[in-house]
Amino acid sequence: MISLRIKNKGAFMSGLLSSSMFDSFLLEEATIEMAATLHLDGHLNRAFFSEDVWKDPKQRPYEYATWSEMRGCCRDFIKGKTAPSAFRFVLHLRPDYLDKTLETVPASTKEAVEALGLSIRLDASGIHVVTGVAMNTFVPDKSAEKVWDRTMQHFLTAKEMDYDVE
Repeated sequence: MISLRIKNKGAFMSGLLSSSMFDSFLLEEATIEMAATLHLDGHLNRAFFSEDVWKDPKQRPYEYATWSEMRGCCRDFIKGKTAPSAFRFVLHLRPDYLDKTLETVPASTKEAVEALGLSIRLDASGIHVVTGVAMNTFVPDKSAEKVWDRTMQHFLTAKEMDYDVE
């Protein structure tokens, strides 16, 4: 796990909310604090879907909503002249990207990875991107965490997002 402090808030916010930059992620949860606070739970709501859709992995491939589906809602809540006082987005890399991302990780470690995640938060000190790996069992090997940390640093660099490692 590493924490990266984003240097250019405007460019990062534009990439996060107005582009496809994070469309390879799912939204677990979001909290945006403005005059009112918006809480979004990214878990898909079973009652919303027909039984056929809910059970069909082609129609409902993920447990969470995609960031591309939810980003407009978040952008619409934030847009205006006054910036949020705080926010936090918890994102997971889509499962179909796990194998490629973890291709250099030993198979036993890769099998234990539940999710590769990001916590993106805004507070008084700026925007921070914190990486994390959720495991479904204890594994002493930390190669998945190291690969994920490097992957996110390369990702941000490729998107021309300047950051400091904290």
